[in-house]
Amino acid sequence: MPFDGLTLYAVTRELKERLTGSRIERVYQPAALEVILVCRRYREKYHLLAAATADAARVHLTETDRRNPAKIPFFCSTLRRHLEGCRVSEVAQPGLERILHLTLTGTDAAGRPVTYRLVAEIMGKHSNIILVDAAENKILDAIKRYSHALSRYREVLPGQPYVPPPPTGKKDPREPGAEEFTVALTAYGPATEVAAAIQRTYEGFSLFSAREVVCRAELPPDVTLGECGVYEYRRLYAAFRDLVTGVTQGTAVPALVVANGLPVDFAPFTPAQYGGEQIQGPLNRLIDRFYTIKAEITTFRTQKQRLMETVSREIKRLNRKLDEVTVLLDDPDADRYRLYGELLMANLYRLEAGAKEALLENFYLPTLPLVAIPLDPALTPAQNAQRYFKKYAKARAARAYAAQEKERLEEELAYLSGVTTAIEQAGELRDLDEIAAELAEQGYLPARPPAPKERKAHPVPLQLSSTEGYTILVGKNNRQNDYVTFRLAAPGDIWLHARGVPGAHVILKTGGQDPSPQALAEAAALAAYFSQARGARSVPVDWTRRANVQRPKGARPGFVTYTSEKTLYADPAAAAALLHRSGATPAAPDPTE
Repeated sequence: MPFDGLTLYAVTRELKERLTGSRIERVYQPAALEVILVCRRYREKYHLLAAATADAARVHLTETDRRNPAKIPFFCSTLRRHLEGCRVSEVAQPGLERILHLTLTGTDAAGRPVTYRLVAEIMGKHSNIILVDAAENKILDAIKRYSHALSRYREVLPGQPYVPPPPTGKKDPREPGAEEFTVALTAYGPATEVAAAIQRTYEGFSLFSAREVVCRAELPPDVTLGECGVYEYRRLYAAFRDLVTGVTQGTAVPALVVANGLPVDFAPFTPAQYGGEQIQGPLNRLIDRFYTIKAEITTFRTQKQRLMETVSREIKRLNRKLDEVTVLLDDPDADRYRLYGELLMANLYRLEAGAKEALLENFYLPTLPLVAIPLDPALTPAQNAQRYFKKYAKARAARAYAAQEKERLEEELAYLSGVTTAIEQAGELRDLDEIAAELAEQGYLPARPPAPKERKAHPVPLQLSSTEGYTILVGKNNRQNDYVTFRLAAPGDIWLHARGVPGAHVILKTGGQDPSPQALAEAAALAAYFSQARGARSVPVDWTRRANVQRPKGARPGFVTYTSEKTLYADPAAAAALLHRSGATPAAPDPTE
């Protein structure tokens, strides 16, 4: 739901309990329009997030770790200079506006008492975070600065007086009686939907909250004012009063609406307009979970698209070069140049200097057909022959180079085809990050500078249990493939891979013993499922002992050779049940690392 005034009221209630009297330890700005205040109260530490993004403006406590930029933004520096060491004396919301005031007290560099007010305005694309000197009502800085050139109502610039956003003119929903409620709604035309009338009339209500009133009144969601009589208005007012009282007095139970395991909405009350699963709990925690998962999904899709575009672009470039190389290999000029030179040398006695063409018999063919050979009149017949031999040598060298280049291009295309499969089948952002790191190492992406004190994380392959209790490891990309094969697998374990197509390295941990047919079939199904042949019904899968798998020197990530293999056929669809039943988990790290 939109982060409306009712939501902010419930959030503010929780923030008052946790932040009042806390001390600001640190300020971070992990994104251009996001700020985090680290607040400590007694032994508890809280992270207050304020975001001014157009599509996700909000204020709430967060437990999600965020990566901070290497260079500290200027607004963050301003907040650190003024706020670190201050104490939160008040958390307030003016009325039911989408504005939060965080009042902080401390001392300046000279030891004099100062009071600051951090204002979070949650208003869609007009959202802002503004630091104000409370004593003078003067703006010290804002995360979004703008002048009268952008807004005729106010300027948000350092040194200017702070002017709140223009009033909405809406009524306070905590005040009206039943009669006033009815009169306020009937001021709109009879064709107006009830939910829209409530949203336009009362402060703090988004369209979602207004529809909740209609739903609790047991009326159709699109009911209009003209369809309502005394009975309907009585039910609407009762639902309206129940909703407002529940939120403002803290008796309403916040809820997170979940569908297919993913959060789809949240509310400061338990929404009756949604069926299905709902998770109840503190609103700050529910909002944090909602936006964290939403950000992860957005980041996952963006990263996946970026990687696919990068790899697709490289594949197109390599295919163009491969076409050029193939044309060079199929070029018949090299053999023709050699023939011209040999025919000229064999017939020097018949040729005259200055001729533009020589018509000679091709003695390599039994019919002795005549061959027309272009000549340079400025050269002697012998020099013309040498000219063709030089062209032949050059064309033959180009053909040899083209053969080597074709092999290199086909190898690189096979590698990128495997990367494409890994990207398509990636299920977590962590998988995409590993692929991005690999592409950076191979030069396809610019290398990302490591963060200070950042340790290189090991790959995290899947770990499953077979029906009989065998441990199965699955590498979902090239880095994971190398990791499970050469770090996690013992020489006597079983190694599996779909034959002839890019896919996962699968390890069946047997402790050197022969695997059972069922465990081998399940591991083969996983190898088929995590391969380019996932859509097939029957996929050939090679398997051998891990000791028979080698990585050639200088090979690209994920490339191996193997011997003593056997082949069985597996249905990729059989892996889905195993994945669902066992619950895939990250494999344990290599203890030697």
